[in-house]
Amino acid sequence: MNFFAENLKVFKKVFLPLFALVVLSNNIDQYLNLKMENALRDPLGVQSNVIYYGFFSILSSIFFPVLLISVALFAFANLESLQKSLQDFWARYLNQMYIETLRSWGKTLLWSLLLILPGVWKYIEYTMVPLVVTSSKDYDDGRVDALKGSAQVVRRHWFKVLAILIVFHLLIPGVLTTLFDAYRLIWKTPMQSLALSALDTYLLLFSTQILFNIFRSEVKRHDAHV
Repeated sequence: MNFFAENLKVFKKVFLPLFALVVLSNNIDQYLNLKMENALRDPLGVQSNVIYYGFFSILSSIFFPVLLISVALFAFANLESLQKSLQDFWARYLNQMYIETLRSWGKTLLWSLLLILPGVWKYIEYTMVPLVVTSSKDYDDGRVDALKGSAQVVRRHWFKVLAILIVFHLLIPGVLTTLFDAYRLIWKTPMQSLALSALDTYLLLFSTQILFNIFRSEVKRHDAHV
């Protein structure tokens, strides 16, 4: 199956649930950011509730990214077998995805406290952690650590992974934020907000597919040498 045939198949399978989550995630983030900005700009001084908004913003930044990538990976992991439901996939992998992702963020933070560049490199190395958790038999069998497994794959394809992160995590989001951030609030500009969320959804699927193909090629290479 070629890239675009896979893309279409995955698009039809999970676009709607993923789109709904992206809409929810985007608008919660926008709402919390707006509330924090208003609290910080209060003429009477910084309001105490900015702490609560900041806390919920951190929770949102932990909860939604893993949930979103899990939906995309569910589709890619089941391209050939469509019987497994998203609920079954979550029951098997979601908890472990959160655990391993938090581990990767913790280690990235520790390296960042020492020096910024090593922290950035660790962030790049752990890009494949969700894929290791959901698509690695060695991880299922306890033969490989998710963080080390991700780092091994990234080191073999560092240029591709770095390019994907720059394009899909920095360049495109930066352009969209600069040009269209004022249209993100669904209660102010509903049609524009939904259109931007649809674009975010497709970009997430597209970038995840590229990473998944890189990881799948590594799995096949590993299996060929076993």
